[in-house]
Amino acid sequence: MATELWIHRDTGSIRVGDIAVLEPNQTKVSVAPLLTDLLEGSRDHGNGFEWLYLRDLTFGGQPAWLSICFHDGRLEQASWSVQLRDAPMEGGWPTREAIDSELSFVREVLVRDMEIHPGRTPWGEVWSSFDARGFMAANGLRYRRP
Repeated sequence: MATELWIHRDTGSIRVGDIAVLEPNQTKVSVAPLLTDLLEGSRDHGNGFEWLYLRDLTFGGQPAWLSICFHDGRLEQASWSVQLRDAPMEGGWPTREAIDSELSFVREVLVRDMEIHPGRTPWGEVWSSFDARGFMAANGLRYRRP
């Protein structure tokens, strides 16, 4: 069963179902053990940046994946993607129409359900936009540095 992903509008905390609440600047050592059942992979870039990749999530009721980034061991940013049912694909990749649909869906969920508008917030920044270089939807948030 998939776990719901939710972002708190006032703090930017990310709720991962009843499993964990990820707080800005939280340490990786305090977060990683809570997420082992959802962990799809990880990557340490060797320059202070480490990523954890989570699967089996939902965002707005649709299948989703979450990537969380730690810089010097502290949660700094997150990005997520959503797989809409019946999204048009070409050669196994989403079409521009599918990407635009995902962006529209994510923005709608952020505003309607979480009362978050993409752009600057008191705790950081939220975005949902087309990444032309990667030809993909880019949904994410970044926390302000303490």
